[in-house]
Amino acid sequence: MQDIFQQAADKIGEIAVEAVKLELAAQGHRLTGALIDSVTYQVKQTATGAMIEGLLLDYGIPVNTGVPASRIPYSGGRSGGGASAYIRGLQLFAQLKFRVSKKEALGIAFAIANKHKKEGMPTQRSKRFSKTGKRTGAIQDGLQNVERQIQEVINEVMTIYINGIMVTAFKSNLPDVKVT
Repeated sequence: MQDIFQQAADKIGEIAVEAVKLELAAQGHRLTGALIDSVTYQVKQTATGAMIEGLLLDYGIPVNTGVPASRIPYSGGRSGGGASAYIRGLQLFAQLKFRVSKKEALGIAFAIANKHKKEGMPTQRSKRFSKTGKRTGAIQDGLQNVERQIQEVINEVMTIYINGIMVTAFKSNLPDVKVT
């Protein structure tokens, strides 16, 4: 019986991963494709069945939830002490997105940081890159989009499991009855 739970968990994991990837792409989170490519799952066996664990790159969580302006790690201006990891990340984003030099990208990074400090992340204008009008909640929305498919897999495996229990019970209580 454990095999049917493993198979169902794998099927659900595949459905869920594909749905989250599609939603991330629809929301416009596809500059390098690294985040979308990182979405995966693993199944862990438990005493009563299987557990599905979703995995993605660490920065996928703030992309999914957003970051309020008060939590943006930037105080404004240039400190002169070197760029923070946040500014370096924005600089790399600017280089990739706008295909500009490292120096130009640094200026763009500070402009984005100032905007984030005022509005949070994502910014209101970033919604124009989304086909759904949303820039957060890709994980939840993706899973909600396939909720019916996942429920069908669960129903199917539970039917098989319950039928197996009933056949076993009949065979043990009525040894002369042939059950197929």
